[in-house]
Amino acid sequence: MSSRFWRSLPLFLSAAVLAQAQEAPKAQPVSGAESAPELDGSKKKKDLAATLSTQKEARTMRLSIPAPRGVIVDRNGIAMAQNRVVFFLALNFPFMSDATPAKILAFAKDKMDAANQILGKKWSLPDDKLLSHYENRRWLPLVFSIEDGINVELSNEDQQKLKPLLETGALLLQPAYIRFYPKEDTACHMLGWTGKTRRLPEGPIMDGDPLFEEMEGRQGLELSFDAALKGTPGEINLLFDADGHLLADEVLRRPTPGRTVVTTLDYNLQRHAENALKKHARNGGAMVIMDIRNGHILAMASNPGFNPNEFVFGIREARWAELNQDLRAPLLGRAFSSEYPPASTFKLVTALGAMESGKVTPQTSYYCGTSLLVGDRYFHNHTKNDEGEMNVITAIKRSCNTWFYQAALDTGADPITNMALRLGFSERVGLPIKGEGKGYVPTNADHRILGGEIANISIGQGMVLATPLQVCQCMAAIGDGVVMRQPLLVKQVQTIGEVIVDAYEPKIRRQVNLNPIAREAVVKGMVAVVSGDGGTGRAAGIKQAQIAGKTGTAQWKPAKEQNLAWFTGFLPASQPVLAYSVVYEGRPGERVSGGGIAAPIVNEVFTKYYEGAPADDPLLAAMKDIPQAVALDGEDELDGGASRPSTETRKAQARPEPPPPEKKTLGNFFRKLFRRN
Repeated sequence: MSSRFWRSLPLFLSAAVLAQAQEAPKAQPVSGAESAPELDGSKKKKDLAATLSTQKEARTMRLSIPAPRGVIVDRNGIAMAQNRVVFFLALNFPFMSDATPAKILAFAKDKMDAANQILGKKWSLPDDKLLSHYENRRWLPLVFSIEDGINVELSNEDQQKLKPLLETGALLLQPAYIRFYPKEDTACHMLGWTGKTRRLPEGPIMDGDPLFEEMEGRQGLELSFDAALKGTPGEINLLFDADGHLLADEVLRRPTPGRTVVTTLDYNLQRHAENALKKHARNGGAMVIMDIRNGHILAMASNPGFNPNEFVFGIREARWAELNQDLRAPLLGRAFSSEYPPASTFKLVTALGAMESGKVTPQTSYYCGTSLLVGDRYFHNHTKNDEGEMNVITAIKRSCNTWFYQAALDTGADPITNMALRLGFSERVGLPIKGEGKGYVPTNADHRILGGEIANISIGQGMVLATPLQVCQCMAAIGDGVVMRQPLLVKQVQTIGEVIVDAYEPKIRRQVNLNPIAREAVVKGMVAVVSGDGGTGRAAGIKQAQIAGKTGTAQWKPAKEQNLAWFTGFLPASQPVLAYSVVYEGRPGERVSGGGIAAPIVNEVFTKYYEGAPADDPLLAAMKDIPQAVALDGEDELDGGASRPSTETRKAQARPEPPPPEKKTLGNFFRKLFRRN
């Protein structure tokens, strides 16, 4: 077969990819669309019908030209998934008038051996595959640069080395589109990966057979938006004479590139979040950042991750097993899939529920001792120091467990669990990708919640579970105070000519209508966490904006002595624009705290964002002209410390530490048996 067609095909494919790359996706629709240029456009088309009438032994075939897959970009048009043209090495069988199996195999092996000798490879194909291809499909190239069942791309250096052999026409460079992730592991859990739609046919050539293998989405946005991304294949007619020489080719329909998926992600924020997690949360962690004004998810980072480029040719079994057996679970999108105890971040929910019930007010004080006896069990504070009387603002600032135990017991379970449901816990957010966790908040509808469970729920422990995305959504709702907006990961889908075909407009998920007085107290407490004396999250503070936050430290895997560290909130505190949440997975035996480990991640991410964002960044513009920062007056807090006299009632509630458990010895057993001291 003539190699002229296959030499012109790479130019055709490259032009289609270049057309995509030159487009800078924008939010505004524009008229017009572009398609890939015609194959070998410089050559005048031949009249196939006339040629057929003079070539009685001629053969025609109508083949499909796969379309370049659509690109996935961030909100500013930065490509995160696109295409490139690659080359595989293929045999190009000539027509053999006296073909025998021995002659066919001798030709194929001679050419493969020559290439292997130059490249130092051991590429080969089974005899039956070589013979079947010659019999049924000899007009088309047969790729043999294969290792472990996966096509191997030829580098530019390899192509130069093979140039003398390629000039003979017996070997060809088979071009194909391949998926390419230019930012490597950035946003990998949202993007997902692609795989081959199907293997190339091996029997007789049928109309519609593809020129090369097509790709389809297998995970993440690649899967969810596969129909939009895959485009429409083109169609070409090829005419061969009886000796297998190409007489004519005609493009009947040019392939239409797949559509562009414009995400809500901000590449810079995503990159800063992932880099901070790689640096500070090597064992595992996640961070979510959301625009409170419209629900756009600007970053959703999980660590560890993976490089989706490993999947584009097909992943080897050994590597797939390695990824799945890795105890750190790099394929898991922790930010939206993992369900963790929210720990003290849930205290904001408890505070809002308690105050809206009317049983607790911003002025209500409880004595914050080192533990509280509930039934026959002691529930401990996070510190061994008696901290005296506190109101809700100081309790949030100091993250005092015993304050929240008492507030929850006085309030009862329903106002707290109802507030949790109102703020989006225990239901999926509704991402357009698979694997989202639902979380869980127990309610009286499930079973009767008694005092001990109420105490656990009040500090986000026990059976309470939430994803980092749910916690961030909760912060967005508190930051707004009136509505909870639907979190969005995709902004729009558009053609290569920037005509918008699907738009995902911001919408209100539900009205939350928080009591303004209760919300104000909670926000002041969150500001005190970062900016107040003795706040547990001072390490999160940045110079560019006032941050409202809440720390959390959770018992996570007691058997392995693994704990979690949280930090969550919003900024700027007085006019919230961005909500965020961070979770850090502690190593076995590691002592962690939200203020010591998770808060510095928030500081690093937002400091780098402010310092590196362009001057015309709309987020920066939204946060520049803000009202006066939330002020912390001395009268807002009630914090007597250990030296402040407490009321007798609160002292009675705050029980002393229980005595150490009695040693189980035979002497103790007999003393109990005979009631002797």
